[in-house]
Amino acid sequence: MEPDVSIETSSMIRVAVLPIGPLPHNHLRDYSAMLLRHRTISLSNISSFYKEHQKSPFSTQPWDSGSLRFKFMIGGSPPSPWEDFQSHRKILAVIGLCHCPSSPDLDAVVDQFATACRGYPSALVQRCFGFCPGDSQEPKEGLEDGSKREGNLILFPPSDRQNQEFHMNTMVQDIAASLLMEFEKWVLQAESAGTILKTPLDSQASLSSEEVIKAKKRRLGRAQKTIGDYCLLAGSPVDANAHYSTALELARLTGDYFWYAGALEGSVCALLVEESTNMCSQQVGCPL
Repeated sequence: MEPDVSIETSSMIRVAVLPIGPLPHNHLRDYSAMLLRHRTISLSNISSFYKEHQKSPFSTQPWDSGSLRFKFMIGGSPPSPWEDFQSHRKILAVIGLCHCPSSPDLDAVVDQFATACRGYPSALVQRCFGFCPGDSQEPKEGLEDGSKREGNLILFPPSDRQNQEFHMNTMVQDIAASLLMEFEKWVLQAESAGTILKTPLDSQASLSSEEVIKAKKRRLGRAQKTIGDYCLLAGSPVDANAHYSTALELARLTGDYFWYAGALEGSVCALLVEESTNMCSQQVGCPL
């Protein structure tokens, strides 16, 4: 059993937080503390970063009262064999933390971060935060800084704590908006993808023709359950419940009882998140 698990864990986006390069422990603790303040990001605060590239599949997105919830995994976490079954178990973003005075070669930092990200193939968004860069590390005005930009390296210039906190808040809002747009793309592609979703309880051997037919029948129900998971992670519990309801019916018809239980669990989480969102919408200054 994982620590800090509750029924609402299904609505939390897992983010691996990794030290990049030499990072003194006191700085890791300080940078992590700044990041951990932003476990919940209101949807209303990310609108300036969000761009609707296609019609959103989240038709009932609560922009005024909803939020995205993060679960920051300091030091990262190993992959789970249950990631297909419970989408919240995937690492969906990677954040690197770098102390620039300890890593003078920022191109090397970019390379190290790219290597670290390869350990998390499910991550949809990657950002590396470089703190306290020296004058020689700052990008020169009017010059291209392509390698750093491509490496998603974002520099936090030396400043007081208040400005650092403001910068961190802005960057996490940008990550939240980027994830939301990635979730939209994932959901729009999911129903036509044709991927057969499996768990460790399914046969790991090559499937017989009869098992292949059964898996194909169950694919649509499992896809609907997984789409519900992503709606929940996107902060849209009403959309999530609509897909979970479809998944429950399809799982019942195909005797896919384990995924039926998973859809039921997701539906309960969606109801709790929806109730919490509705209560917060009636309160001024609710932290969601």
